[in-house]
Amino acid sequence: MGVFGARGRTAAEPVRRRPQRGPAARRLTVLATGAALLAVGGWLWGAADPQPAGRGPTGPVRKPTEEELDVLHRAEQLLIRDCMKDRGFSYFPVPRRPSADYRDFPYLVDDVEWARANGYGRGIERRLDEEDAAGPRTAYYRSLPPERAQELGTALNGPSPTGLEVANPVGGRLTHSDQGCAAEAWQRLYGDARAWFGSSEVVNNLFGIRAGRVTQDPAYRDATAAWSACVGGRGHPADDPRKLRAARLAVQGPEAEAGDVPVAVAEAECAGSSGLAATVAALDRRYADAVRAEHRAAFDTMWRLQTAALPTAREVAARG
Repeated sequence: MGVFGARGRTAAEPVRRRPQRGPAARRLTVLATGAALLAVGGWLWGAADPQPAGRGPTGPVRKPTEEELDVLHRAEQLLIRDCMKDRGFSYFPVPRRPSADYRDFPYLVDDVEWARANGYGRGIERRLDEEDAAGPRTAYYRSLPPERAQELGTALNGPSPTGLEVANPVGGRLTHSDQGCAAEAWQRLYGDARAWFGSSEVVNNLFGIRAGRVTQDPAYRDATAAWSACVGGRGHPADDPRKLRAARLAVQGPEAEAGDVPVAVAEAECAGSSGLAATVAALDRRYADAVRAEHRAAFDTMWRLQTAALPTAREVAARG
């Protein structure tokens, strides 16, 4: 699906949806990065008590800055690395951003220059997967006997997904082990692994609700009709940007990536001329505010824990 989701969840941007990735990345998702990325998920949204039992403050709540989110991510990765070393394993910290040119377009491509340079991002995904396959994480994992690789996963994520649990806002339950280096890092950094898991995981699962409201809004449908007429007039008939993208990415072969460019450019240019990009941006802000208000306790908990963790995070990051 190209560069249209959170390749590695960060603590900065909304988590959209996971892209399809290459074999090396898929194989190592759980064993090498899964818990770490879970811990620093994008729009970390959770359902925990608004006054957590950990060391978080109870005063006014604010969203962390980009610099602060970078520090929190780095500190958590280093804590996991050190914990894994103590258990006899190597761990390779995951960058917060996969690369400078990696972009997230959850509704439609609206950046003409990016589309002209990257089409639908297949080249970026391929390069990142190649880097994964050739990197030290993959080499290390491949060097482990099967039993040792299983022990690595247990050391990182715990023996079973039990101990931490919260209701998923879209249904069901979200669970994770309260053992393992990921949970240990959450406890050390945030002072309350249970509150952190509960708040961050629910926050991470709210984007689907928000996006559903955006795409079901009559204003979205009206603007999409104008966009559809625009791209159809350019020889790319589609009644929705997601369908246009899916149809294009279904095309395979040596010429597929080059063929993406004119389609993606048409999508992006029509996004501007039809007004769809502006409509989506306005609707996304509106429904983001609404969903945030509906789940205020989760956001309050998450942001309080992040703010309270900053002194520890800065100390760990500087030392690491």
